[in-house]
Amino acid sequence: MKFKMSAILLALVILAAGLPARQGSALEIITKEDIIHEVVPVSAIVKTADNAILLIDSSASMNKPFKDLEVSRLQALQDALRLRNEIMPQLDINMGLYVYTPWKPLYPVQPYNRQQVAQAIDAMPVQGNGSTFLSRAMENLDPILARLTGRTAVFLVTDGQYSLERHMKRPAVEAKELARKYNVCFYLISTAETKRQEKNLQEIADVNECSRIIPFCLWIERPEYNTNALFVIKSGEKIVTVSRQRIVGLKTDDIHFRFNAQTIDPQYREELDAIGEFVQAHPQTYVVIHGYADSRGNPEYNLKLSHRRAMAVANYLKDHFNLPDNRTVVMWYGDLNPVADNNTEEGRAMNRRVEIGVGGLNKEAP
Repeated sequence: MKFKMSAILLALVILAAGLPARQGSALEIITKEDIIHEVVPVSAIVKTADNAILLIDSSASMNKPFKDLEVSRLQALQDALRLRNEIMPQLDINMGLYVYTPWKPLYPVQPYNRQQVAQAIDAMPVQGNGSTFLSRAMENLDPILARLTGRTAVFLVTDGQYSLERHMKRPAVEAKELARKYNVCFYLISTAETKRQEKNLQEIADVNECSRIIPFCLWIERPEYNTNALFVIKSGEKIVTVSRQRIVGLKTDDIHFRFNAQTIDPQYREELDAIGEFVQAHPQTYVVIHGYADSRGNPEYNLKLSHRRAMAVANYLKDHFNLPDNRTVVMWYGDLNPVADNNTEEGRAMNRRVEIGVGGLNKEAP
């Protein structure tokens, strides 16, 4: 079966959104150097958040080894942040980095500056210590969020454990109040090891549709979980580059859905089967799935609908090709990043879609 490839995914260390290939070439090759030298213009980027806040757990539990490597979780986190900051586009976005065990600002929320953020990352503790005061972190978020406008992505590194101080509310209760007052999404970067810890995190993730749990190792190894929470590349944008270094991903044709539907039409099964067969044959690869909706209806409902569409595609690939969870990255955006005019029926039909990319190829370009 022919594997149809329409583009390279923009991703080396942190980027993962699809771009169409140039005429006359099967693949567009995008590299770290292309990004640094602004081959990818800011005008090609659609922000999915206006503010980003990282809350870092530096309690004793972060001294545990990361997988089987000779680095701790805290060191692995610091290394990943350095790499992602290095090629983060200079977006008009506010950013903040805080340690919350105990609370300490490393980079108080302010406009993103690559050099200053790098210095803040270098200032992270090298050794974890003490207990986790997660509720205090949530409480300290309130006055910060109150000063911000637009959507805020809060990346919260946590194992779900917490120590309650006097008169403090449970973290899930604090998170629910924050979600009620502010436009905030919680990305829970989980190091949970027990059912109780997982339950604590699920209660936080349930406060709204855009919040979710991401296992710590996947957040480290699948940079799309980080960057796609902040931005995607404008669908249909053409990027021209002559670099020939590393192919990092492929983008396939979109899967479209009927109005208010989440069921995959039979006509797209051949496309999905081709993707599944390709990924099965390349064990180092993984599938990146972006769900979208048109602009009709309530935004929160559209966000849920785009989530269900993305999960329908992910579940198809898992069920038919035995892909484990760690080989799919599922993101959803509601009516953001339209590819066509939402004022026409034809345009809305184009916007009801799931975009699929294949990452992790890491092949030397010919």
